[in-house]
Amino acid sequence: MTQENECVSESNPNINDLNEVTTRPYRVTMEFPLFFTILSVSLSGAAISNILLYRTCVHSLNHTTEECQVFLSPVRNNGSQELEEQVQKYAAFVATVRTILESLAPAVLSLFLGVWSDKHGRKPLIVWPLFGMSISGGLMVIYSMMEDLGPWWFILTVIPMSMVGGFTALFTGAFCYLSDITTKETRSLRMTIVEASVSVGSVIGSLASSYLLRAVGNVYLLLITASLCVIAYVFTNCCLEESLPGVTKGGIRSVLDYKLIKEMIAECFKKRPNYGRAQILLLTVANSLSIFIMYGTLSLGYLYTRKQLHWAIQQYTVYSAAHTTIAFVGSFIGVMLVQKFFKVSDLALSIIAFLSTGVEYVIKAFAVTSWHMYLAASISLFRDLSSPLIRSLITKILPPQDIAKVFALMCAIEGIAPLISPAIYNSLYAYTISTFPGAFYLLCAGITGICVTFLGFVQYFRWKTGTTAVAYQNLTNE
Repeated sequence: MTQENECVSESNPNINDLNEVTTRPYRVTMEFPLFFTILSVSLSGAAISNILLYRTCVHSLNHTTEECQVFLSPVRNNGSQELEEQVQKYAAFVATVRTILESLAPAVLSLFLGVWSDKHGRKPLIVWPLFGMSISGGLMVIYSMMEDLGPWWFILTVIPMSMVGGFTALFTGAFCYLSDITTKETRSLRMTIVEASVSVGSVIGSLASSYLLRAVGNVYLLLITASLCVIAYVFTNCCLEESLPGVTKGGIRSVLDYKLIKEMIAECFKKRPNYGRAQILLLTVANSLSIFIMYGTLSLGYLYTRKQLHWAIQQYTVYSAAHTTIAFVGSFIGVMLVQKFFKVSDLALSIIAFLSTGVEYVIKAFAVTSWHMYLAASISLFRDLSSPLIRSLITKILPPQDIAKVFALMCAIEGIAPLISPAIYNSLYAYTISTFPGAFYLLCAGITGICVTFLGFVQYFRWKTGTTAVAYQNLTNE
């Protein structure tokens, strides 16, 4: 998620002249809209899954409303296992198509937006996605009110959000904005506060969703979440100042400039000393595979626990909140305690994070009781550190003018992940739901093992060439 160094490039004339901007006093900027946006997503997630299951049951599988009513309840009933499997298989397919459609435009835009914002400003990358999310949230409310619409109509609600870049554009703009307005001394604190606001929004939304659903029902819950997106958009559009001086307005033609892609590819794949090119590409692919796993499992966690452990929304949202809290605390422990006092490198701690995450997936795959899920979450305490630490290492082994290009490549690969991984994961889940529904978690463990292998090669190259923190610059010079 953290993309602050993508924005710090010596080749950017607007970024080099920020003395006036960076000396501004502390201001609440991105924490507020990001908190409300993530809170909205967390509040609506499980409710949307239940609506999708219910509409699939009634409209696509032609069961009666009485038979399908069980899918709308925040409390799990002992319904038919056969009906549950039929509905989940079909709903997983719908969710796959929805995720692909939602991710298509951001995957294309991710090739351009980072460098585009250097000239045309950060604020559009923040305002546009929030506007699209507000429209999508309103369409979701309309969809929930029109009970005659089947599950496939649900897919259309994501188009406005997708066409303006989605979360890819939002977080790219947000972290670039913070990089512009902060100094090196305050940047880490501000980034930590932003990460905290995202985690707090996720935890609060997860814990409150089932209770709000009981209190107000599906339609009003989705109306609340749409209102939160509107509040975030209005605040950002009216109160947020542009962080770069001297920016110019740019339209869609200025975004889709293919010369930027050519320059990015040339820099990322050029030969470097001390196995530099191999190290950069291995780090980039390893980080992108972790995103591949995230998108693949995004819509399956609730379905799996509902099938395997007979959880309802309330049990799942409590677990989700605990899972997020453990990862949040683990990130602070890893960076502020393990790295500071035990002098563990970025690369070594990234390997530890991937190894613990692999163990988590194996435990989840064979979980038979609820405490197994919590045990798995506790073991993978450092799971959220892999991505920021890999990004941190990349910034240390590259000259400033190449950082944006490598991060653009990483962003482009990550943008492709949601187009492929949901199809693979949801197909596997649908195929194994009757025999071994946790099979997709074993796939996660296998891919995590590949990430560990790639990072192991990077560590080997660094040992072989004797590269140390002092000699980082030698890796980058031709």
